[in-house]
Amino acid sequence: MRKSKNKEEGSWFVFTDLTIGLLSLFILAFVAMATLKAQKASDLTRTEKEVVSCQEEMRRIAKERNALLSRSLKSSIEKGIIALDNGNIQIQASFLFPMNGVDLTPAGVDVIQAIGKGLLDILDSGDVIMVSGFTDDVPTNSDTYTNWNLSTERATNVVKTLIKQGFPADRLFAAGFGQFHPRVPNTTPENRQLNRRVEIGVTPIRKFEAPKK
Repeated sequence: MRKSKNKEEGSWFVFTDLTIGLLSLFILAFVAMATLKAQKASDLTRTEKEVVSCQEEMRRIAKERNALLSRSLKSSIEKGIIALDNGNIQIQASFLFPMNGVDLTPAGVDVIQAIGKGLLDILDSGDVIMVSGFTDDVPTNSDTYTNWNLSTERATNVVKTLIKQGFPADRLFAAGFGQFHPRVPNTTPENRQLNRRVEIGVTPIRKFEAPKK
C-alpha cells in the first residue's frame, strides 16, 4: 500500500515538473513573440517616418524648383509657349515640330535650348531628366509613324538636343506615350492641340543611409 502511494506521489511530482516546464516554455515564447512584435512595430514606425520625411523633402525641392523655373522661363511662359505643372515643363508640339513630323524646327530648337538653359541652372548632381512625348487620338495617316512612334521619336530628338547642349547622356531618358494620358479629353480641336505635347520633368534622386540596427 505504501509503495503504491509513493509511486502515485512520484508520478504527481513528475507531472507537476512537466507542467511547470511547459508553462515556462510558453511564457518564454510569449515574451519572445511580444518583443519581436514590438521591434517590428518600432521598425515600421521608423520606416513610415522616413518615408514621410522623404516625401516632404521632395515636395520642398519641387516647390523651390518650380519657382526657379518660373523665373528662368518667364518669357516663354508669358508667350504661352510652355506651361509649368507641378514642376513639369509642358510644351505644345506645334511650337517644336511640323505636323506629323519628328525633327525639331529651328524655332523648336531655340525653345528647347532656352528650356535647357533654365534646367542647367537648377540641376543637382543626382537629378535625372525624363522627356515624354504625347499625341492626340487622331491616327497619323502615315505608313512610317504611328502615334506611338511619333511620340517616342519626338521625345528622343528633344533628348538629343539637350545632350548637344551639355546635359549628361546618362541622366536623360525619353519615353513615348502615344495618344494615352491626355491632359484633356480629345473632344475638340483645341483640346487635341493641348494633348499634342512634350513634357520635361526633373526627378531628384537622393541616397539615404539604411537605418542602423
